[in-house]
Amino acid sequence: MSTTTPTPKTVADEQYELETTDSGTLVFEPLTEYRETLDRTTQIGKRLIGVAGVEDWDGIRSELARRGHDVGLLYQLEVFDATEVGR
Repeated sequence: MSTTTPTPKTVADEQYELETTDSGTLVFEPLTEYRETLDRTTQIGKRLIGVAGVEDWDGIRSELARRGHDVGLLYQLEVFDATEVGR
């Protein structure tokens, strides 16, 4: 039986979508699926995975609430360095 060690994702390996707010940048991971009828992969949504360049945590909390997220999500998001996401 062989074991494999998962390779950590790096920002360079992924395409992330960034949305800049007054308080910092929200980092989203696009969700895609293959559409047989189109014979290509299409984006079907996006998932909030982190923040970068945060200047005001209360502002990020308010932005999460404005978008319909539970404000507790703030403590579960990854905090990226701005250079990691191209900012």
